[in-house]
Amino acid sequence: MARRKKKGRSLRPRIPSRVKKRTKRTSSHQQHELLGLGLAALGLVLAAILYLELDGGAVGSSLADVLAAVMGEAAYALPLVLMAIGGLMLARSELLDVRPFRLGLGVSFLGLMTLLGKDSGGWIGLALGGALAGLIGDTGAAIVGGTLLLAGVLLVSGASTGAMLRRTGHVVRNAHSGARRALDWTSSETTTGELPLLPPTPPAPARLLDGAEAYPDVVGGAPAPEYRPLLVDKHDPEDGSSVESVFETSTEHSEYRLPDREILKRSPATPATTGDSSARTADLLVRTLTEFGVEATVSGQITGPRVTRYELQLAPGTKVSKVAALRDDLSYALATTEIRILAPIPGKQAVGVEVPNLSPRLVTLGDIYADLPSTASPLAVWLGKDISGNSVWTDLARMPHLLIAGTTGSGKSGCINTILTSTLLRSTPDDVRMILIDPKRIELGYYESIPHLLTSVVSSPKEAATVLMNVVAEMERRYERLSIVRARNLPEANRAFKARGEEPLPYLLVVIDELADLMMISP
Repeated sequence: MARRKKKGRSLRPRIPSRVKKRTKRTSSHQQHELLGLGLAALGLVLAAILYLELDGGAVGSSLADVLAAVMGEAAYALPLVLMAIGGLMLARSELLDVRPFRLGLGVSFLGLMTLLGKDSGGWIGLALGGALAGLIGDTGAAIVGGTLLLAGVLLVSGASTGAMLRRTGHVVRNAHSGARRALDWTSSETTTGELPLLPPTPPAPARLLDGAEAYPDVVGGAPAPEYRPLLVDKHDPEDGSSVESVFETSTEHSEYRLPDREILKRSPATPATTGDSSARTADLLVRTLTEFGVEATVSGQITGPRVTRYELQLAPGTKVSKVAALRDDLSYALATTEIRILAPIPGKQAVGVEVPNLSPRLVTLGDIYADLPSTASPLAVWLGKDISGNSVWTDLARMPHLLIAGTTGSGKSGCINTILTSTLLRSTPDDVRMILIDPKRIELGYYESIPHLLTSVVSSPKEAATVLMNVVAEMERRYERLSIVRARNLPEANRAFKARGEEPLPYLLVVIDELADLMMISP
């Protein structure tokens, strides 16, 4: 008995749905690319007809005439737009799918046609610009067209009006600042007269620095000699003349005598941190660490003028980072403003906790001043004491630039006065010459009468800028002189100068008080 076949069942193989979707997607991409290729080709044809005036045949000529009649002069932008859109479609760019981009193209077209108006915009310009001109006048129509064009450009580019205005303002400010600097530089180069120096003012009464008693003047109260302002003369290296210094440093000070170190006062004898106080602080430190789960013992301590360092030996298995994380809690438990944790102490198997002393000792220059090694330059100065109580000195000749930073009351002014006084006690004006810049006229006015100054203490920001340019010119001239004698530093150059019968060059020390304020108010 033969079986009957069920109706409606096809014998053809079924195509999976994934293959169908992929085929549709591929076909859509191909159509997109073909459309882009066609637009790009049409743009090229129109460009050849409109730009190069090539023969486009009957169809091309008719198309060009129609575009000129409909769009006017805007027809010349159509080939570029068509080629750009075609290129984006060929590159499968997502810009054409973004609604603001397409809207921006349309708004830009309307704005352009409104600006061209009835005279140059063809039929579309006549319809838009002519109608607006009849309603709000030619000026109003131009403003509306420009606004539409700008809005379209912003939509197409995705830029922000505020960002464009800020960027434009930044460019204008930079151009204005550059022009001001160029004018100031030109005026400083063409200056032939003397700098307008302010009349000397009597120094203010001595103030206490960091709690210390006022020291007597290192140099006697002789009236300050008049110093000529610093002027830069242009030097032409091709004229064969010798390189002359921009500063008057050739004057010999054979009668100058170094001050006696005995004029320095020593700090009064104050009791150091007592043993009971140190023991209580150490016990409180250990108990606080124990409360936070850190087992430690105090293995030693070092007491300095202002800080005491407690060396902690941690129990086995205790992480050093746990102690560093408890800095604020330890500061609260010890009732101090701030503590410093060295985890670990360099060169030791211990953690250091530095706690401010309850009764800090005052350190004066008389406490630390002593003879320095013979290899030290005239710019070797004393700075203070370290945490162990040892005196610390440094050589400024090894550091061309030194920045002293810190909060108010941290001792910046005291450090500057220590550096200057150390230099005055060790070096004559033939060894070191100074330029002091004090815009606030507070800290450096006490040094107005010292013979080491090349000019009076500079207090005007504009004058300070000129003086610093002169310092740069002097540095370049010294480099040139050092290259002549094949010297790498100033001591080698001075030995060569003496061998040639020339005068040696002194060190030049420039001290600027409140550099940040000077940078803000100077051009």
